Amino acid sequence: MQQARSPFRVRVLVVGLLFALYAAANAAGQYSASIQGTVSDQSGAVVSGAKVTVTNDETQVKQHVTTSKEGFYSVTALPPGVYTVRVEFTGFAPAEYTNVQITAENTTGLNITLHPATQQQQVMVTAQTSPSLQTENAVLSGTISSQEVLDLPQYGRDPYELLRLTPGVFGDSSRSNNGNSNLLPNTAGPGGSAYSIFQTENMVQISSDGQRISDNNFLLDGVSANSLTWGGAAVVTPNQESVKEMQVVTNGYSAEYGRNSGAIVQVVSQTGTNHIHGSAFFKYDDPGLNAYNDYNGLGNPTERVNDATRQFGGSFGGPIKKDKLFYFFSYEGMRENVGNFADEYVLTPQFVQQVISMRPNGVSAKILQNPGYAPRVVSLL
Repeated sequence: MQQARSPFRVRVLVVGLLFALYAAANAAGQYSASIQGTVSDQSGAVVSGAKVTVTNDETQVKQHVTTSKEGFYSVTALPPGVYTVRVEFTGFAPAEYTNVQITAENTTGLNITLHPATQQQQVMVTAQTSPSLQTENAVLSGTISSQEVLDLPQYGRDPYELLRLTPGVFGDSSRSNNGNSNLLPNTAGPGGSAYSIFQTENMVQISSDGQRISDNNFLLDGVSANSLTWGGAAVVTPNQESVKEMQVVTNGYSAEYGRNSGAIVQVVSQTGTNHIHGSAFFKYDDPGLNAYNDYNGLGNPTERVNDATRQFGGSFGGPIKKDKLFYFFSYEGMRENVGNFADEYVLTPQFVQQVISMRPNGVSAKILQNPGYAPRVVSLL
């Protein structure tokens, strides 16, 4: 009986391994950032066959390439972060560049010069963490880091509120009295989020280089997050803890982003590292802490704003297998209980009976006799 089940277990194991490999391949394909450059010696002659090792400082994952005949190297499919680049070649001292900043969906250029080996010395250079000018392409874009997402204020903890800070983007973050976003001209749709990250369709009020809001395009780890009903609305709004980086491209994008002509918003998800890390938050709003409602029409504000909100969440990440496999989890929840007070004119029972008696077969009488029409009255003044 045990032997009969063994082949089945083998098939399940094989299928599981293939699925894991497929998932890993897809996960690697989520990133399109890269680093490239030319390796040369002090005279300017290119160095062919040099070993280039690129190491992610957070996860210690390494990628190895060899320079071509022209001394060129390129390492692709890199997640955003800080890297160390090490170059080795026989007869030359190893060169190591630290603090190399790789941003989402961008190509970072790094040319490396090797020096002759003198008693096996090692040349270490601290690279510029934020290049002042993007020289690899003519794209106009801006990058919002995870630290900026956590530090800068956002309405309802919506990271998309920060898209207005990027070059070429104009927006208005004003809100109406009910918390909904005020729409920019020539805009139709659900508008910006009024319920934090939980709004089903979040139409951020930003315009890229004069394009309509409906022309904006949202991508989450390379996958379209656009609404099928409203153009320019995102159906997935990530919470703050789950954002690694956000890049906004406003012009000069390649054909892969040709779906829309507005801002291309690319969100890269947070990942685990070699170190266990996490976060937690709790936002508490209660009527006892709120101001009095000056607009309840009573002339004497005796009722506080009856808004009880509890917003909470956190994140947790770390290694499954050090330097190889990692996990990350985040959660955010919100509970809201709101009751509003207002003065309204209501029909008294005497008036209702008078109308019914005057026209018992009329439309008004039928409506007034419907048990579901009457409002709930707390008190009569």
